[in-house]
Amino acid sequence: MGGAVLGVFHPTITVSDMDQALAFYRDVLGLHPTFDDLHEPQALSRLLGYDDPDVRAVIVEAPDGSEIELAEFRRPKGRPKVARTWADAGLSLLSLRVTGIEELMARITRAGFSFTSELVHQTLPDGAVAKVAVCLGPDGVSVTLSELPSDRTSLSPKG
Repeated sequence: MGGAVLGVFHPTITVSDMDQALAFYRDVLGLHPTFDDLHEPQALSRLLGYDDPDVRAVIVEAPDGSEIELAEFRRPKGRPKVARTWADAGLSLLSLRVTGIEELMARITRAGFSFTSELVHQTLPDGAVAKVAVCLGPDGVSVTLSELPSDRTSLSPKG
């Protein structure tokens, strides 16, 4: 079958301050920058409809090869934070698969970021248990940390 989805290609998080975002995603979470450049204004204008946009993009990569794009709109400037609740439609959070969740939570807290939940032991449908916590990253982005059982890479018992 032609025209198939092959995978997820770097979800983008718009950030108000790239230095602050990198301090979190790179320095605290340990994601590795693989790209740091300005988006080509003419192409971005055609894609997003802005006149002469100025956008810095940094791609950060996890050890498994998955990527996130951090995008700082220097022109036009957007709102620094958009108020929304979990029940609102749209993208709700960034969910990361982690190891050593307790140590990671301590590092995030020491870096000055807060958690909106405690560490929760979540029982999965097959009885396995995941450890999960939600923190607030830069610009109020909710980031879920999920430590799955050691034999899994997804919620599915097959993964």
